[in-house]
Amino acid sequence: LKRGRFYQQYSDYIDNAMAKAAAEYKKVYELDPEKLTGLGEGYYIQVMLQEMVAQGQKEEALAVIEEVEPHASQRLQDYFNSVRNKLFDSPEERIAFLEERVDKNPEDQALIKELRDLYKEQGMNDKVQELNEKLYALDPNYENTMALADFAVNNANYDSAIKYLNEALNKTDDAEEKARINLKISDAYQNKENLQEARNFARQAIQLDSDWGQPYIQIATIYAQAVQQCISGRKIERKDKVVYWLVLDYLDKARSVDSSVSGTVQRLYQSYEPVTPTTEEKFFSGWETGQEMEVDASLNQCYSWINETTKVR
Repeated sequence: LKRGRFYQQYSDYIDNAMAKAAAEYKKVYELDPEKLTGLGEGYYIQVMLQEMVAQGQKEEALAVIEEVEPHASQRLQDYFNSVRNKLFDSPEERIAFLEERVDKNPEDQALIKELRDLYKEQGMNDKVQELNEKLYALDPNYENTMALADFAVNNANYDSAIKYLNEALNKTDDAEEKARINLKISDAYQNKENLQEARNFARQAIQLDSDWGQPYIQIATIYAQAVQQCISGRKIERKDKVVYWLVLDYLDKARSVDSSVSGTVQRLYQSYEPVTPTTEEKFFSGWETGQEMEVDASLNQCYSWINETTKVR
């Protein structure tokens, strides 16, 4: 080690100093790979690998990484990943290498995740899901459950998404994470057009994180969708338009608790404000500004589940 450091220290005066230093560190590696991995936070292993990469010694470098990786810190493992990226000429070559390693180490979750991420980068969705399921079978923890849930969401498999998202809720104590999961469940139900359940989960998200604007926006869009469901096959009436005042109420609430959603709120306002009751419609209905209005079966039976109050604007 001292001789290797000497070569590095006086590299300006010694020919091929880095190669000579790496050769000295390799001698230590051959004596005790695990010990060298822990010295200098993996510095000596990195010097060794840098020289191997520079000399195009692919197989030797991969063999070193495979031997010492179980003893490496997370930071050193990240470095190993960057070395692998340099050693392989194409993603296909790296995939083939990792597939072989996974075959030899079928329960190594770190390896499986690395291969899954490569599959994801290459758009190999069937393979991604296969490894998501394998990871879940090995360890149905929060991370692996969420991987299945997110895959289901991205592929519009909302029943499966709801199943795994509900399961994930019981695997974390983080209130913010729970809020985000509840909102994902809400979104899945909204896509299934089960609006009442969608609202229930959005409300749970608000209970967990009342300063987050997105759940209020979610409820606004749920109520806007309720109007579209209700008027299916007929012309929109002035009573239907009352619901859009409630939509605006929720958009206002979102903006008041969370300034980061202001841009989204403004865009939605431009869509929904023009379809609220007109001055003429308010006049002929006898509605006055500030008057409370019930959004329930009194407007139409299909709004009975909403059961909220808004005001004439």
